[in-house]
Amino acid sequence: MLAKRGKSTYVYSTQRVNGKPVTRYIGKNSSPQAKEYATRKEEKKQQRNREEELQQLNQELEGALKLIKIIERGYLIVAGYYERKSEIRKLQEEHCAE
Repeated sequence: MLAKRGKSTYVYSTQRVNGKPVTRYIGKNSSPQAKEYATRKEEKKQQRNREEELQQLNQELEGALKLIKIIERGYLIVAGYYERKSEIRKLQEEHCAE
């Protein structure tokens, strides 16, 4: 946790000891521990952003695949075929609209 007081920035760490939260002072933001803490926090934030972007791309890909499947079915019907249990079969003449 970063705390800004005046012009200085201080770093604290919160942990649970015997079920109670305990806040410990790590140092000023210029200390090596504080810099390491800030870089780890930034890396976690970037990782979360990447995961959110991947989730959005995955949803868009799912939508595109559904649309492709619908278009494929339409082309099969126009050509006189249909799909059943992942097999492409020819429509029978009595079911074709002429």
